[in-house]
Amino acid sequence: MPCKAAFIDAKTPGSHLKDNYSIIGGGVSESKHQKVNLTLKHGFCIGAAGQPPKIKNSPHSHFTAEVFMVYKGSWRFYWNNDEKQETVLHPGDIISLPTNMFRGFENVGDVHGMCFSILGHDDAGGGVVWAPRVIEEAKGHGLILLEDGKLVDTTIGETIPEGKRPMPPLTATQMATFDQYTPEQMAVHVGRAGTYTPSAYKGFPNQTPDTLTYYDIIGPLDSEGHNFQVKPGDKNGDQFNVYGIESTASGHTGKYSREAVEVMLVHRGEFEIFCEHEGETLTATLQDGDIISFPKGAVRSIAPLGKGFAYLVVGGDYPDAPIAHS
Repeated sequence: MPCKAAFIDAKTPGSHLKDNYSIIGGGVSESKHQKVNLTLKHGFCIGAAGQPPKIKNSPHSHFTAEVFMVYKGSWRFYWNNDEKQETVLHPGDIISLPTNMFRGFENVGDVHGMCFSILGHDDAGGGVVWAPRVIEEAKGHGLILLEDGKLVDTTIGETIPEGKRPMPPLTATQMATFDQYTPEQMAVHVGRAGTYTPSAYKGFPNQTPDTLTYYDIIGPLDSEGHNFQVKPGDKNGDQFNVYGIESTASGHTGKYSREAVEVMLVHRGEFEIFCEHEGETLTATLQDGDIISFPKGAVRSIAPLGKGFAYLVVGGDYPDAPIAHS
């Protein structure tokens, strides 16, 4: 269930018509009307942005990591204070945006697009920092952002509560403290579908050989020899890692558990999942765009029904390897 007015630019022409989804955790939504679909704390938040062609998300910065996985459409991501550096991503591509850097994104395709997103930590650092022009432009359309990060919509009769103050735009001195990245520096934060190198680490105990390929996509290097291919966006620790599994035919991971929370997001294909936790058993078939959150310690298995690709988001900076179960 999306919110259509989650952020201060929701009524600014060119940035309107957006759908903002809080799938796991509240993320950084500024609206009191935002629906949070799964409220259990994971240590990170997962959301999504749905936008028609030519609609933008205005330039902003975050205090924790922000990762986008393109699900549908073509998306231009742009960054820096001058908004002039950019790259275009397509379905299956991923980008890990650094903290303390202004960024925005636009659907540059010809269909309604969708990107899934991950934000580090449960509170994602406390909110969004907007470029000064975004706050000024929003005033002309009746939206005011308060210092506590909540929106006031004067077009529907809302007023600034007593004791609350509007968020002041950043000064030139404050803007100068934000990092600026060249395209070459940002290239290591981008992963392209079809270019990942299979991990040296097998990934799952007892998996069907030769039908599943495991990828280390985003996370810190560690003693297990993981070969991460996209640089993390938060130098202080994201509290999550992103892996991938790709199938060329039907297969099976075997039963396993993790001591960390694990979220599976299907990019394409069909996957049968099994999960056993605290005396309850769940079996289901997940398809394109579906998500399941496996609880800590739950015994689970994943069985692709042919060709497919899924992301696995695992909590913690240094999660332990999966534990095999018979």
